[in-house]
Amino acid sequence: MAEASDASATSELRLEPVQFIARTDAVMRLGAMMLGAGGSSARVRDSMERAAHALGIEELHTRVGMTDIVATASRGPLFRTRVAEIRRPAIDADRLTEIKRLTSSLRPGTSAPQLQRDLDAIAARPRRYPDILRVLGAAFACAAFALLGNGGWQEFLAVGIAAGAGQFVRMRLARLRTNDFLVVFVAAGTSLLVYLGATALLAALGAPGAQHDAAMTSAVLYLVPGFPLVTGALDLARLDLNAGIARVVYATLLLLATGTAVWGVAALFHTSVSQTASPVFDEPLLSVVRLLAGFVGVLGFAVLFDTPPAIALTAAALGAVAGVGRLALVDAGATPPLAAAVAAFAVGAGAFLFGDRLRAARVTLTVPAVLIMVPGAAAYRAITGVIAGDTLAAIQSGLTAVFVVVALAIGLTVARVLTEREWTRPGG
Repeated sequence: MAEASDASATSELRLEPVQFIARTDAVMRLGAMMLGAGGSSARVRDSMERAAHALGIEELHTRVGMTDIVATASRGPLFRTRVAEIRRPAIDADRLTEIKRLTSSLRPGTSAPQLQRDLDAIAARPRRYPDILRVLGAAFACAAFALLGNGGWQEFLAVGIAAGAGQFVRMRLARLRTNDFLVVFVAAGTSLLVYLGATALLAALGAPGAQHDAAMTSAVLYLVPGFPLVTGALDLARLDLNAGIARVVYATLLLLATGTAVWGVAALFHTSVSQTASPVFDEPLLSVVRLLAGFVGVLGFAVLFDTPPAIALTAAALGAVAGVGRLALVDAGATPPLAAAVAAFAVGAGAFLFGDRLRAARVTLTVPAVLIMVPGAAAYRAITGVIAGDTLAAIQSGLTAVFVVVALAIGLTVARVLTEREWTRPGG
């Protein structure tokens, strides 16, 4: 009898490393899928720890970068280190939401095969929205930007057509798995050329408008790297320098690629992107237009990111209200960074109030809502100013863009610190 018991114990010990390997692989796959869908490093690390504890892994130490994860799992005398690399991350808010809901439902005693089956089901889900809706999302988001930039119906129409054409080209090139910066440059050039063609056609039809040049940069604002820019800033706020610096640098390079295209087209066709427009509407119509434009713009970006409908509508409502408040503060004399910080804090607080009810990853609410506030036009004007030699204008636009982005990150960070306990522990 004792011999049989010893044999059983020996057999269990032999199986333990195999089971441990399976648990580690399941946790690593969950983290890789979440990082590849655009999750922040802190959220990826937290989700992996939740899954590890549910599977019976005693300790998990992770280092999460922008496109890689290094994790060491241990249980008693056993330990294993795994490395995962995500070749081509693609923003997928729907997948982020499903993984968040999965990790929230995990309980101690979950088996590795069960977690793998759940991840298989998530991986097998197609994109939530067809390509045509994503094209329309980019078109309406940028057209709404044109209205927020004091454009009229002519600019709204021209920008919508141009952004839709550019997004279509962007998706087609992305399927060729070519260089990201080349994709962005070609898509930006397409949007700008179509915009100039659309405004010329409107002029020929007797609707010339007066502020076409001021709305030109709105046609490429769908290319603003919102997810890496915002998640990178949040990672830096958590002192996660490894991921934060990589994301911010990547976002900056994408902005440079788009800005170079803006400068090239502007120089070729002798247009100016440094112009600003005066409001077309008077109050209270102006605030109504801004509210509707903000709602449509955020909703367009949410669709572009494949955000589930209920979450997209909530983000649109938060972004619209906060955006109108931000513009009202600026009109009242507040500095743009201060107004941006207050608006971002409002978005972060709203995401806390509604996030749990929707079972949503908070980033899927905050990024589309604050993306409408990112000064992409100012960033592009700064880049074109540097290339064209207009140093003073470049410095003014560049500093405005930097401080507004920093203010947005501060507002979101303060909201997180006040509503999430783990944010009081840097790097935790």
